[in-house]
Amino acid sequence: MKQLLLLLWLLPLGLCAQTSPVADSASADPKPEFFGYVGVYYGYDFNNPASLSRPGFVYSENLHHQIAVNIALLGARYNSSRVRGTFAIQTGTYPDANYAAEPPIFKNIYEAWGGVKLAKNIWLDAGIFLSHIGLEGPISRDDLTLTRSIMADNSPYYEAGAKLTYDAGGKWLVAGLVLNGWQVIRDRNQNEAVGTQVQFRPSARWLLNSSTFVGEGRNLPDSVGRQLRYFHDFYFTYNPGAKWKLAAAFDTGWEERPAGSSGYNAWQGAALIVRRSTGAKTGLVARAEYFNYPAVVLVATRAGGLRAAGYSLGFDYNPVPRVILRSEIKQLIDRNDIFKTKRGYQAGNAAATVLLGLTF
Repeated sequence: MKQLLLLLWLLPLGLCAQTSPVADSASADPKPEFFGYVGVYYGYDFNNPASLSRPGFVYSENLHHQIAVNIALLGARYNSSRVRGTFAIQTGTYPDANYAAEPPIFKNIYEAWGGVKLAKNIWLDAGIFLSHIGLEGPISRDDLTLTRSIMADNSPYYEAGAKLTYDAGGKWLVAGLVLNGWQVIRDRNQNEAVGTQVQFRPSARWLLNSSTFVGEGRNLPDSVGRQLRYFHDFYFTYNPGAKWKLAAAFDTGWEERPAGSSGYNAWQGAALIVRRSTGAKTGLVARAEYFNYPAVVLVATRAGGLRAAGYSLGFDYNPVPRVILRSEIKQLIDRNDIFKTKRGYQAGNAAATVLLGLTF
């Protein structure tokens, strides 16, 4: 909380430091931009679970043998020389699963934030915004693959707080954040979290990103006690030419063990994604991933944690502008029999998914 108060205290100082005290004139005031997206999918889990749901650690495209909306959103964004902000609402199976711990009033908020320019290339933003962590986001249209990796589904997609960003629009972006917690809108304790993000673009082909999180990770009441979580996410993207795209990500985290125990529980995740355009409107994409959560920190299974490897192969087709058709087959294999079937449990889980995405 002290960090947040410091940011708010610096706000008027930053405004006074502007070379011109005159706000944007009405004649130069840009109009808000309205936007929307709908992602409709059908998924089939070959384990044929009676619950009609994918495993509990899957939060996107997570229903079995149903046609469903993963996410539908409608919003408006505003950008001027000194002020910016976004407000968007959402519905679908993604917010239903991923926002389950939030009060109902917050479950349909995709973004709700505003920002002000304090000085040249420096912005202060506050509210509910997309996470500063991870290569993959909640919208399939914007990701290299149709579905998300396990490491993406089990790290924050959204966060609430304030962030101070230096963005020169060139090689470097640096941000510091004060957050309510690990993917938390409604905080249940007085333990604020902090985060950082550094992006470096050495050339038009490369992007390197480092993001961190330090804070209480479970959003438990103060009476229960605090378990600090330390987390680092690194990823890079590389575009060697018009036909190829390459991305890789690596996560590692540590969390204090409960009161009465010493030491930390640790976990790691990694993913490699390769995409190749096969025509003006088509492309193939492959992913390999690994996820090692031996302790029950983010993922709970009948064997305790999760020790899984996986791979997927997908095909993309853009028949007309604003429309994307995607298909993917995915296989996960764990060291233990954790995936439920109608007859019991097994170590493997295969699924096929198709998606229609519309942007407007």
